[in-house]
Amino acid sequence: MNDIADATLELFRSFFPLRIHGGALEFAGGYEAPLWTTERGGLVLAVRLVIYEDDASERPRDCREQEVYLGDPSEAPRERWLAYVAGHLRALPAIAAHLGDDLECAMPNDLFFYWTVLADDRLQTADDFAAALSDHERLTAIDAAMLEEEFREALGPSGLSEHAVEVAALARPSLRLQLEPEYEDEDEDEDENEDENRDDEGEAPAIGPVGETRFGGAPDLPPDLAWPEEDGEPLTFVAQFDLAELAPHRAARELPSSGLLSFFYAPIPAGDRRDHPVRVLHFAAGAALSRRAAPDDVESLAAHKIALDDEVLYPAIESSFFYEALLPQDQVLAAYQAGDREILPYRPLARFIYGASQRGDDQRPYHRLLGHPDAIQGDPYLDIEIALRPQGWDGWRDESPECLAIRRQALRWRLLLQVDANGDGELLLNQDGGFFYFWIPADALAVHDWSQARGALQCH
Repeated sequence: MNDIADATLELFRSFFPLRIHGGALEFAGGYEAPLWTTERGGLVLAVRLVIYEDDASERPRDCREQEVYLGDPSEAPRERWLAYVAGHLRALPAIAAHLGDDLECAMPNDLFFYWTVLADDRLQTADDFAAALSDHERLTAIDAAMLEEEFREALGPSGLSEHAVEVAALARPSLRLQLEPEYEDEDEDEDENEDENRDDEGEAPAIGPVGETRFGGAPDLPPDLAWPEEDGEPLTFVAQFDLAELAPHRAARELPSSGLLSFFYAPIPAGDRRDHPVRVLHFAAGAALSRRAAPDDVESLAAHKIALDDEVLYPAIESSFFYEALLPQDQVLAAYQAGDREILPYRPLARFIYGASQRGDDQRPYHRLLGHPDAIQGDPYLDIEIALRPQGWDGWRDESPECLAIRRQALRWRLLLQVDANGDGELLLNQDGGFFYFWIPADALAVHDWSQARGALQCH
């Protein structure tokens, strides 16, 4: 190694191992030397991030190793470079605290990519760099700038590099719902005599506490509330969510912070109706609730417990108009009129969506609360807009300004709940293996006007 690399390594030796927020940093094992110089002159360090059970614990819970790029010493005079390294090392506990809960899924590199502060000539001493890298607001600004640059590069092949900020804003947090059967040893004869599933008052037996988050089974309703119906037809209970349980999750910020949110739907819409009738009901915290058996002529879905996983989703390729709408309207309309529906290159955009979305599991079933929908065929956002259009698809012409306006209007919808008809080899919904969606306009979601919820289905 050269002199500057040796001096840099000595600084690290004087700090490592270093205890940080919920973990520790140390040199990774298995390397002849923990630091080396790249062909272009940059420095790389082999780092191990250890995550402990808690801040006071000495018991490791996880361990992650990575080769971390520290920067190029030639970008600054020797003494200023070493001042930056010393300041960065001193600021590492503050950087870890800045990441907060994100440290749970962080890699060592996430603690070291703030070398862009070297471009600020106002920073000269170790104290300067330590103060700058301990400033939460400054770190947040660096995070945003780095993310925007990554987005610009990723979106370049799709022609959207100048719209990186707008594309980033399309991401929506979501709660992936993992369903587990509530009855481990369900009585096979239970469905043969439904009278055994209710008491003299018509109440269903209490499986689990009243007001719990649950899919299927019997809902918890106020005693004086009539069973939800539409046009005289009783609806099927789908799921209910304890909003206080959801509140810590980012996706739930758009929902009330307490109470019970319950979902009902019609498996088959009456007459020639294109959308499926739904009811979404919110019961305030403390409301008197009791388990209610479904009317005799209403299908009851199998009861499942629900586990919650956080996700962040971008609109899927089937809903590519979210991205097209960022371009000038004349350009988009001209492309549709020319018959070139793939205004954006399909493969680069699909790669971006796959890389930028944070999905917990790529395997069906896809049950989720909020976020963006999955699709079987076509754009689910456009489907619900067309379902509420009196003439449906009649007279539809992709290339017309009127239809372009309808596509734009369809962006107003927000996904409330998506239920995959399939789950672990069984049919959860009588919907031919598709997705059922509960929708709500964005402005109605903002004021929690659940009366505006609508239902739609995509299936094979």
